[in-house]
Amino acid sequence: MTEVSGRHRLRHYGQMDVLARRQLRVWALNNVAHCEALTSSARERGSESHPVAGGWLVLSGAGMYVNRAMAIGLDHGLSASDIDQVVRLSRASGVNPTVEVSPETLKDTLSVLKANGFAHVLEADVTALAKWAVDPPITAPEDVLVRPALTKADLLLWQETSAAGWGHASVNARRAADAWAIAANKADDSLLLAFDASDGRPLGCASSTIRDGVATLGGMSTVPVERRRGVQAALLRYRIDLATRHGCDLIATTASSGGASERNLRRHGFVPQFAIQTYAQVPIQREC
Repeated sequence: MTEVSGRHRLRHYGQMDVLARRQLRVWALNNVAHCEALTSSARERGSESHPVAGGWLVLSGAGMYVNRAMAIGLDHGLSASDIDQVVRLSRASGVNPTVEVSPETLKDTLSVLKANGFAHVLEADVTALAKWAVDPPITAPEDVLVRPALTKADLLLWQETSAAGWGHASVNARRAADAWAIAANKADDSLLLAFDASDGRPLGCASSTIRDGVATLGGMSTVPVERRRGVQAALLRYRIDLATRHGCDLIATTASSGGASERNLRRHGFVPQFAIQTYAQVPIQREC
């Protein structure tokens, strides 16, 4: 399937702007749920979320993955009070005020952000990709078995496997990753583990969140020595099948723009839809 034909197929089911807004709002609500789970499992992190300008400001805590405003400015621009709320609450949580911007964000929203000292953080750009559940299934290797992480021991193994796959070497990186996994488990995400069919050793892991007919794929990593044997294909195939069983019509995810993960997803039929940019407030440079 070429990228062009994939985009035509997506348009056949609905306009791209409708799909984009649907995904952006689902992803915001997914992160709100994770934030609430973090509050109950790691109260010391001070996680909190707030409705802002039609979207959400998700503050998972310093050092955590999600500390930004999501899906805001889609229906109306940001007001001065909206900006003040994002800045004030973010600073109080010990994180830099940050806002996601997509092609669906109103232009006046972007103008207001820039006027208030927000600048584009290029290295944080991600690409949103999607495919329909009715698309042809992904071919997966038979020597990789995937199953859900259901027990406490499974969760610990998921954390170990994820840390190995992502190369979390520092204490802080490992704490953040482990806290995210616990929160995802509490938020009823599906945490999956991949094993070698012959000896049962762990090969990789991933997650899937289902909301409003959209299956969001995330958390995918492969143990370095097990790469290039189809582990990611097996994890993708399992999660897409899971989404279909739960009645989802759309499978969606994000990946660093232009990176290896994006290229791999495109090989498996995922279609790039739009870019999500990050705007963060930077200190104003004043002349002496």
